[in-house]
Amino acid sequence: METLDRALAWQTAEPIRVQRPGSPEHGGILHGFDQRRGGPLGLYTEITGYAVSLFTFLLGLGGYEKLRMATMEASDYLLRIQDRSGAFPHLPDPRAVDGPWSAYSFDVAACIVGLARCGKLLQGRRYLDSAASAARWLLGLQRPDGSFFAMMDKGGGLRDPGGFYGDGSCIHAKNAIALLELHAATGREEYRRAAERVCDYTLALQSTDGAFRSRPGSPDVFTHAHAYACEGLLYSGVILGEDRFKAAARKGVAWLANHQQDDGGWLSHYNSRPLTRRRVVDAILRPRPSDAAAQSARLFSLMSVMGEGGVAGEGGNDHEGARRAAIGFLLRCQEAGGGFHYRRTRFGLSPFLDTWSAQFAVQAFVWDTRPALVGELF
Repeated sequence: METLDRALAWQTAEPIRVQRPGSPEHGGILHGFDQRRGGPLGLYTEITGYAVSLFTFLLGLGGYEKLRMATMEASDYLLRIQDRSGAFPHLPDPRAVDGPWSAYSFDVAACIVGLARCGKLLQGRRYLDSAASAARWLLGLQRPDGSFFAMMDKGGGLRDPGGFYGDGSCIHAKNAIALLELHAATGREEYRRAAERVCDYTLALQSTDGAFRSRPGSPDVFTHAHAYACEGLLYSGVILGEDRFKAAARKGVAWLANHQQDDGGWLSHYNSRPLTRRRVVDAILRPRPSDAAAQSARLFSLMSVMGEGGVAGEGGNDHEGARRAAIGFLLRCQEAGGGFHYRRTRFGLSPFLDTWSAQFAVQAFVWDTRPALVGELF
């Protein structure tokens, strides 16, 4: 598929994938590209973790052998920036590793998934050891109620960054994927228990209509975060064989289908209160982000994956029309060079091309042509 090839080429070449052997940045993946100022953005730890997962996924399909080096270089970048605590710091410039930094539990979990799968596929012990060290750090950020602290500063201080990704966020359901990858690799039950606990916590954030509130005490539903919660619960439900997680994911995906816009996308926010400047701007612009569309397309593909084998075709095809509409929306967000504009608004496309939309879109495009497997989700 030409659109898939362009999307993959965009994120595996300079400037998005850093290819400067001998430099601290080599192998890392950038946040994206700002067309307004005509330049790339900084390195992004979470996105580099996603890249390892995506490249490993494609390598496992066959026909993408050229990605083997990119997979190892991205993995090695993560190992270079990993702190002795096990954390992967958020470092737009890795030369700043000796200064103050913060590490996010969600980002570290994304890196764990990539490194665990890379280690398994490429028989790389150092990648598995790195993932295990990071998982021990991640366990330390889980709170008694099963939720996660969002962020730890260098030196061990905890800090709530606020917003949809702050302490107790629904996005941390996706940390369960990392924990279950480590359970599979090590057999240690503490990882399975931790995954189950964060999923149970996330169930309490789901409204009766299926929407996941970003955080306790807030009615705001951020579609990107909602989709993350669905991903974590669906993966965990299938891997653990837990019907309550699968049912919550199914209900969350039905909410997505019910809130899809006529152009195949989704609004960024729903149920936002109180009246704020952002709500006024959103009402005028009506932004529809490409990341949420790519996530939703993947979830619609996986909705048939409700059996223990995790193979598409077992659960029906209720959302096929919505999936095709989401793919169509993504295609209209893709620019000629292969990247994806972060969002569409009433006034056109945003000038920011974000890497994670392209990463999720590639998997959505692959699943458009072959059966989806829940174990491939990242």
